[in-house]
Amino acid sequence: MLTLIAIAVLMLLVGGAIQFTNRNREASVEKLRGERVSSCAEAARRHLLSRLSLFQTSGPLTLTQLDTKLIDDPDPNARSRMMTGHYDLGPDKTVTVVSAETMGAAGRQARDLANTAPSSANLQGQYYRVVVNCEEPTGNPAIKGRQSEVEFLFRYGL
Repeated sequence: MLTLIAIAVLMLLVGGAIQFTNRNREASVEKLRGERVSSCAEAARRHLLSRLSLFQTSGPLTLTQLDTKLIDDPDPNARSRMMTGHYDLGPDKTVTVVSAETMGAAGRQARDLANTAPSSANLQGQYYRVVVNCEEPTGNPAIKGRQSEVEFLFRYGL
């Protein structure tokens, strides 16, 4: 009789341990999904900065909207999407020019002209504000997946 009670208690402990590890596994899967979307947004920021020379025309920088699917899944419908824009709005032109005065740059700053391009109209560069967003698909077009957004400033040009 004592052996049956000990086995029953042991079975309860094993059942509790299995339940606990299942919850831990689910939490770790959700954490990995969150980190995947967050790293996708950081990759979108880096991708946009690396492709600035392609968007350059004469005069100020003219960035078009970014809307790219990553090759992070073999199934094309399950691939993450990086784009310019805010949450739930889809791809949008969120690149805006920021005044140099608000960034603390004055027109009368002393600067070295040794490495500046002579054809550059704006020798100090221009500040831009960009919002990039990354979205994870759910498999159902009616339901939005997990999203992550990064807003950043950068200075482009000499």
